[in-house]
Order: sequence, then C-alpha cells, then structure tokens
Amino acid sequence: MAVLKSSILADAGFAHAFPIRETEDAELFRALSVDAIVQVRQVHGSRAIAASEAAGAEGDAIVGRGRRIAVGVRVADCVPLLVADEASGEVAAIHAGWRGVVGGVVRAGVDLLGGRRLVAAIGPCIGPCCFEVGCDVAEQIARASSEERVIASRRGEKAYADLRRAVRAQLRSLGVADGRIDDVPGCTKHDAARFHSFRRDGARSGRMLAAIATRLGAS
Repeated sequence: MAVLKSSILADAGFAHAFPIRETEDAELFRALSVDAIVQVRQVHGSRAIAASEAAGAEGDAIVGRGRRIAVGVRVADCVPLLVADEASGEVAAIHAGWRGVVGGVVRAGVDLLGGRRLVAAIGPCIGPCCFEVGCDVAEQIARASSEERVIASRRGEKAYADLRRAVRAQLRSLGVADGRIDDVPGCTKHDAARFHSFRRDGARSGRMLAAIATRLGAS
C-alpha cells in the first residue's frame, strides 16, 4: 500500500492515509473502507465546511460527522492536517498553506470539528530546507503562530519558513497537547521520488489526497 500513516491516529482507531505520488485514489478508498472521499474546492483560504454541505463549496477545511464518511484535502507542498476527536469519532481534513496558516484555517477547522479529546497528524509538506519566501511572509507566519522559530533562517530579503512548526504551534494554542500531535515526515520539494511538489514542478505537479474517515462506535 503506497500510503503513509500516523501512529497516533492509527492507535486511536482512525482509518487515514497520507499518499505518496504513486498512490491511486482507489487505493485510498480501500485503505479507508469507503467508496468516496468528500472534498471541497480549495482556494488557499480559511473557510471550514461540514461534509454535508461540501457539494460545490469552496473552502480549505472539511469536517465529517454523523455517519461513516471520509474527508480529504489535496496538497503539493501545503500542509495536510488530519484531526480527529476520540470521544465522538468525528474528523477534519485541513489544507494549510502559508495563506491558510496566516488566515486561520487551522482554528476554523478545529472549531467546526469541536470535540473533547483531539488527536492530530501533520503530513508531508514543504520543509524549512526548501520553503523560501519573502521576509514579510515569514514574519506573517511567525506572528500567526506566535512562534519565532517558524523562521528557520534568513538570507537578505528572503527567509526559510517552517510551516509544520507553525501548524503545530497553532494546534497547541487551540488546546491540543504536543504529545497528541504526530509528525508524518517528508519534505515534498526535496523528495521528488515520493512526493508531488508545486514549488519544484510548477504546473506539471500532481496532487496528493490526504484523507481520514470517521470512527463509528466512539466513546
């Protein structure tokens, strides 16, 4: 199976997957035991949408609840964030690029999900080794996450930013403890053998569909 998994989500009983570039959607359906993965039209914004209202909708976070359902987001450098509530079995998939991080998409997704016992996994994304942005953008990301170490290094008017660290800091600010946040490693730009990357390949880049399914019989 050409997918990556989070030990935290797996131990909590949530079927999920972070694909690599060779993963077919059909493999995801089998891994999640579903016939479809509900998605929204992603726009690098901060809107969160319930899966029941997703048809034709624009947004960057999608929440599944109430029945057996899988939700997912497509990425090619941005952060794929999967969040689940162990108490209810409900889940969220969040697409967090730098604009989403600054705009509050992590909070929007977590707030719509709600929940009492959240666990989360941050999937493969562009790393601080490769994510070069203007210093002004890096500073916006750092302010939005209250985490100065988001700026990994500076070179003149450019900086290298750590989106993974920024998302983790935002999750902590929302009450998710560090020990309940998993990192599924991988830099999408650096590792061309495994991952699609828009920064590396431009318009030729594919997308990877990170997804998670609700868990029935939650406690």
